[in-house]
Amino acid sequence: MSTSGSWGQASGFVVAAICSGLALNSGALFAESCSAPANNNIFNATLCVDGQVASIGSNNIQDIIDAIDTAELRQQFPSYDEAVSAGAFQLDVRGLPVTLDYAQNSTQLAFSVPSLGINETFEGGTRDASNDLFEDYIKQNGEDILRELLRVSAVDPLAGNPASLLSQMVSGDYEAGADPAYDTLGPGSSFGIGARFGSYGLDQFTQNVYTLPMSYAYTFANHDKLIVRLPLTYIEVEGATAYRGQLGLSYKKNIVSRWALTPSFGYGIAGSTDLGSLGHLLSLSVTSDLLLFDNGRFSLSMGNLLGYYMTMPLRIGDFNVDYNLKNTISRNGLLLSMPLQKRYWGREFSLDFFVTGTWFFGDALYNDNYQEVGISIGPRRSADKLAPNLASHPFGLGLKYIYGKGDIDGFELNFGYRF
Repeated sequence: MSTSGSWGQASGFVVAAICSGLALNSGALFAESCSAPANNNIFNATLCVDGQVASIGSNNIQDIIDAIDTAELRQQFPSYDEAVSAGAFQLDVRGLPVTLDYAQNSTQLAFSVPSLGINETFEGGTRDASNDLFEDYIKQNGEDILRELLRVSAVDPLAGNPASLLSQMVSGDYEAGADPAYDTLGPGSSFGIGARFGSYGLDQFTQNVYTLPMSYAYTFANHDKLIVRLPLTYIEVEGATAYRGQLGLSYKKNIVSRWALTPSFGYGIAGSTDLGSLGHLLSLSVTSDLLLFDNGRFSLSMGNLLGYYMTMPLRIGDFNVDYNLKNTISRNGLLLSMPLQKRYWGREFSLDFFVTGTWFFGDALYNDNYQEVGISIGPRRSADKLAPNLASHPFGLGLKYIYGKGDIDGFELNFGYRF
């Protein structure tokens, strides 16, 4: 079985793809004598064959797989014999140390993930048979490895950082319940379109995120609202690319004139062949939006979200991709609105200042909390949720700064328009 074939089956299952390729092409040398990779790329490897050493690094998983193809190894190590050579491979897979090795003239494959206490050996009588046993193991026992990647990887598109699918699903649910724009809608249908750009420093990497937020809202006669959200996103991190899509459904129920509750249900999917990641999430949350104070010159509102977010299993060929990630998430914020005294284009605006904090409880992630501070100009919020301010302009522009654990530092620029 070839390395490229293994990767084609595993499309998104990073550890299975790399480890299957290495096992199929490695030879014998004890792993302890092969040093850990020192490169500063997303994927790094030290290749040790017959006493010779080579280091490689890339921000694309396919480059690592290509580098350990039999033909490439023979170019790197002229004495390489795939049947009997001594070989050890130390990998840094997006921050996760992984080791594979064969002893010289041995058919036994050793596999280790130190942070998880995984130490497995596979003996099939031949190296090809041992490789097959290893691949079967990875296909059905990758759950712990996948979840560990979310804990150690700063750039996973699924979860663990503010630009990930999990974080953005939380943010979208919160905005559906607490965004002042929804308090300016009259009865009937409205559509929203926008553009969002975010740039985040994550560990030593930079992640740029481009999002097209689209939404539909229907306002009932009692001013409750049904909100459907469909943001689409393209992500770039050090030359690697990722994609995500979301579908969110929310119902904003006005309890009293200054308080509304918004339950939300969501689905999202994110993946990257460059980063070797693929997964999807379901969410259920409720957001409280409470107007604390309004005197006509400024108002203060508080938003609070509590939600439960979980991954779903996914099959890719023979591989069972299951992160089994479960998190309870809280997002809380304050919004200070200052109405502008002058109308523009005959409509009312306000200048808003906001702070929010997001906390993750449950399975471990690279980042389990981050904070945001920002400023925006947009529709003037109504002082009564049962009497929308139809004089507000349906335009908004905002900028926010994000910081958090794990050397997270970044900003987002947002634009939105409703019609």
